[in-house]
Amino acid sequence: MVKSCDLKECARATIHTITAQLNQVLIKSQFDDPVDEVARQFAHRADCPSTQNAFHKVIAEFVVQVYEKGLGARWMLSGEPLGHVIALLDDHYQGAYGRGYIAAALEANDFEEGGIDAVLNRLAEIIKDLERLKHIKAVFTVNIAPSDWNLKCEMVGILLQEYKPFLPDRLLARKPWELVDEIPSIMYRCICSDSALQEILSYPEGPLTAGDLFSWGPL
Repeated sequence: MVKSCDLKECARATIHTITAQLNQVLIKSQFDDPVDEVARQFAHRADCPSTQNAFHKVIAEFVVQVYEKGLGARWMLSGEPLGHVIALLDDHYQGAYGRGYIAAALEANDFEEGGIDAVLNRLAEIIKDLERLKHIKAVFTVNIAPSDWNLKCEMVGILLQEYKPFLPDRLLARKPWELVDEIPSIMYRCICSDSALQEILSYPEGPLTAGDLFSWGPL
């Protein structure tokens, strides 16, 4: 049987490991920076896309380069790149003409709205968001066994205590056992709060208020 002190130590060690793996600077260097660099270097004909085929060619080539050169994940596109990118647009695209693939295709031919470059920029953001989310989910899956109820309860208790100033009252009023399924959400918010605190300490024009930095939505 694991002693309570050992359980607390294990919970703190798990929190420390997850926090290190979700470091914002690390995530930015792993996902944001490489994708942004590929997007900056990607070249296409200025008059593209004038047709559906031209549009398909540009977005497929862009996504291939993002995954191959930016993320080192050629396996992601082992099937049909065009099918993958159309699915991305259908599921996640939001632009001047609304949501989905059709909206992206319309915007690509509207130079006043930014044309194909606006579409590619939004596509890059979609990929970054999805890859970050995959990474975050993987970190929690690897470090927390779904069946380890006692460990998860102990982790919640530690998080509620140590990050009390940054958590909404409705969350602090809950019992640890009620929040074990919310550990990823709570921890990620706490990690983001820590990053924001570092900005406060180095802010050149005086400290910012909490209202300037934090906006808590529903968990």
